Amino acid sequence: MILFLFFCSGATALVYEVLWSKYLSLLFGSTIQAQTVVLAVFMGGLALGNKVFSRRADNVCRSLAIYGGIEIAVGLYAICFPFLYNLAGAIFVFAGKKILAHGAWLLCLKGALSVGLLGAPTILMGGTLPILAGWLQKHDTQAGRRATRFYSTNSLGAVSGAGLAAFFLVPNFGMPFAMTAAALANVAVGLVAMAVACKGAGPLPAASPKSRAAGRESEKALRAGRDRRPANEPPPDAIMRWACVVVALVGAVSMGLEILASRCLALIFGSSLQAFAIVLMAFILGIAAGSAMIASPQFRGSSWKGTTVFLLVGAAVFLGVVVLNFVNLVEIYRHVRVGLSATLMGWRILLVFTSLMSLCVLGLPAAALGAVLPLWIRIVSESSNLLGERVGRLLAWNTLGAVAGVLLAGFGLMPWIGLRASFTALALVAIAAAIVTALATRQRIAAAFGALAGIFLLFVAATGGNAWQYALTAGVFRVHETPPLVPILERAKETHLLFYQDAADATVSVERDPDSDLVLRINGKADASSHGDLSTQILLGQLPLIMNPRAKDVFCFGLGSGISAGTTLGWPIGKLTIAENCRPVLRAARLFAAWNDGVLTNNRVHVYNEDARTVLKLSPQKYDVIIAEPSNPWMVNVGSVFSLEFYRLAASRLKSGGVMAQWLQTYELDDSAFDLVLRTFAAVFPSMEIWDAGGGDIILLGSEKPWPSTLSVYGRAFDSARPRRDLESIGLASPAAILARQLASQQTAFAIPDSGPLERDDFPRLEYAAARAMFIEAGRQVGRLQRFDERTWQMHVAPADKDRALARLDDTDLGRIFGEFSSVDPGLQQFVRARVQGSLSSDPQLQSLPCVFRGTNQTAVFNPPDAPQVFQRLAAADAKLENSGADQPQAVGEIKNILDSMQDYNASTAGWSAGYYAALAAEASLRLGNDTQARQILVRGLQLDPDSGELHYLSRIFIRRGIIRPPQAPQVQ
Repeated sequence: MILFLFFCSGATALVYEVLWSKYLSLLFGSTIQAQTVVLAVFMGGLALGNKVFSRRADNVCRSLAIYGGIEIAVGLYAICFPFLYNLAGAIFVFAGKKILAHGAWLLCLKGALSVGLLGAPTILMGGTLPILAGWLQKHDTQAGRRATRFYSTNSLGAVSGAGLAAFFLVPNFGMPFAMTAAALANVAVGLVAMAVACKGAGPLPAASPKSRAAGRESEKALRAGRDRRPANEPPPDAIMRWACVVVALVGAVSMGLEILASRCLALIFGSSLQAFAIVLMAFILGIAAGSAMIASPQFRGSSWKGTTVFLLVGAAVFLGVVVLNFVNLVEIYRHVRVGLSATLMGWRILLVFTSLMSLCVLGLPAAALGAVLPLWIRIVSESSNLLGERVGRLLAWNTLGAVAGVLLAGFGLMPWIGLRASFTALALVAIAAAIVTALATRQRIAAAFGALAGIFLLFVAATGGNAWQYALTAGVFRVHETPPLVPILERAKETHLLFYQDAADATVSVERDPDSDLVLRINGKADASSHGDLSTQILLGQLPLIMNPRAKDVFCFGLGSGISAGTTLGWPIGKLTIAENCRPVLRAARLFAAWNDGVLTNNRVHVYNEDARTVLKLSPQKYDVIIAEPSNPWMVNVGSVFSLEFYRLAASRLKSGGVMAQWLQTYELDDSAFDLVLRTFAAVFPSMEIWDAGGGDIILLGSEKPWPSTLSVYGRAFDSARPRRDLESIGLASPAAILARQLASQQTAFAIPDSGPLERDDFPRLEYAAARAMFIEAGRQVGRLQRFDERTWQMHVAPADKDRALARLDDTDLGRIFGEFSSVDPGLQQFVRARVQGSLSSDPQLQSLPCVFRGTNQTAVFNPPDAPQVFQRLAAADAKLENSGADQPQAVGEIKNILDSMQDYNASTAGWSAGYYAALAAEASLRLGNDTQARQILVRGLQLDPDSGELHYLSRIFIRRGIIRPPQAPQVQ
């Protein structure tokens, strides 16, 4: 029973670690410094708890009752955590405002608040195993082995907790529910433990003063050498001191290995939450397996000296083999990924394979290293009756070593020598510990084997070249390939790495591709370029300033190549504030100086190497324009800048009439995730526009009140040399050309997303959904957005002056606008290409596409001769609406009469869509100025086809215009 309770305790501990890390990243920002401080505080609290509780673990009378009390206290603290979190947030804002510009002091404030939030519960959590070890000492003749069994069981519980938090609790129920569930589990564990303690009422025999005195006498006898140990056996105190050194080194190597392996595997699997959870679970599972081996009754540990050396050397050699074969591991992953179908089942199989690969790469060495601590627990248990005290000391030193390993790997090894050499350096530390252990215990043969292993690792470090870098920066987790696959190292022949840096938070590289374009990659994903993304980068900076040309203060978060930030400097702004939390990106952006006009050297620019949320939260500065240029939402912590709370924070930092520009992808997202972002953005910015940035990118413009968005407004951009030059470089040489990139105006953009949930900080749906969609939607664009493009299907609800202006664009204009940088709407892109090439009449599908760029071409309406009579009547009315102005009122009436006469319409069997024709007629009625008829047709259409997304879109537009009241528009349940 107690073993099961400790399993549950390990599960809740990892749930807390996941949740508290997410909460504190929202509070302090997602900089690597802040995350390291939080991790150090968490582990430091555990170490302190190990130390504090170990002092009395062997002398307490009711160990189980104390353990139960600890669990209840942790659970109660978790219930109170939201209140304490909000209090810490208020203190952080109050105190942080004065020290935002002083990074060191701000980091100290984050550390102090982290101690205040996590210190008490982590100290309590650190005391559980020493207390239970003391209990075992009094009840079991094999207490040392049982203590290692408890350690392994707790680790297995931690694996379960990490999986529950990452794959079930948070994505399905949100963080508050997950916190409450873990808290209730803690309280239940504590109550059961106390019940078991009460069942065995009365003082435990071993806890009596007499037994405690006996324990002390035994310790004295051991220290005096009266324990009949062999002549060459070191005294117990010496064994304990050496044990502390060994487990501290193992803790440093283990945690450093987790950091390095997580970074490397993320470069293969992608930096998603699921990938990081899998790597974490593999690491903890390896530790659990290693400790379970030591806890087995079959393991006698006859030679603890040899076993320690064997485990350390084995782990180090395995790491060397992994380093030598890392490119091969990348190839294996590529071949497996290509062979899976882009379905939900394929995604699940990929997660299983990812788990197996993580276990092989990280789990096996973690098992070897994880076995060392429980091995020494068994060793010291044989030379002392104070097991609780010894276990606590070992855990404390192991945890402190782990903190040192995090700092060493993240801030020392990776920036100095890179990922590949860092693996070898950690392996050499393990080898050094093995050799010193072997020499100290006179195992010359073992020391010789350790030396040979060290030579092997030095050979590994001296070979390999830069093939490792090309493999890691290839972004294989999102490259859509088809067999036969070209070896990954062929990239080395086609690309040239200009910049490469492994930092604590990201691997950043800049490469020159075969077309001589520069590409910026962050953790393997291409985030910016000097050409392919040029249209997106320039429009992201230009559009909000075109709408707000008198802007003086601009805020940009996410630097990337610096092109978006740099293009704003062509306007007469007073100050540009940039927040970029990854320092290597700041260095890499200097290589794009020819395209960003040296933005980082401009005296109007102020750069914070800090999280954007932190800067907006702490700085009292208000801005005319905020530009959001994050990475893809499936990456860890990126989803938080698409949340309702973040948009509210941004809105609070906008001046009256200020505009926010938000980049968003349309590739590798499904409709629900895409709608989630649009819906959340619209909830804060009721006035919004959607712009076609090119390829798979859109730009959302939002404000709390409408702003003028006309040709005369756009014309201001051509009054200044730099904006005109930048816009012309992407094919936009006139105000009408700019307007051609507008997908949805303020009249319709807000109505595109369906009703549904919003992205919240405490319920981060997007990061989980986007990671799944990245695999399933590979190579595809968001489908439903095309149905709401004002240049095609919704041209009749677009502003009339917009339709007139776009209709005047000729073939030369369209070729310049959409030639080099394509449209985000594939149908529109095909239409423009066919018109420019003169092949529009040869494609029946394009002939029937409503398009404002049609010119003199007539719209062809699909009307097969053998279709039902009602369909032929509807198609004839459709043709009149598209091509004949004079007959449009009659056509609307014809469609209305047909819809009104329908008695038994069934959308699944009718062969035609009542929703489509109702929307067509309602839009035409609206255009003709007959709002009453438009309302009647819309309501009737929703009665016939209540699931029509287009009709619900129109109903939201009608509600905004006051044509209908919300109860008149039936909603999808």
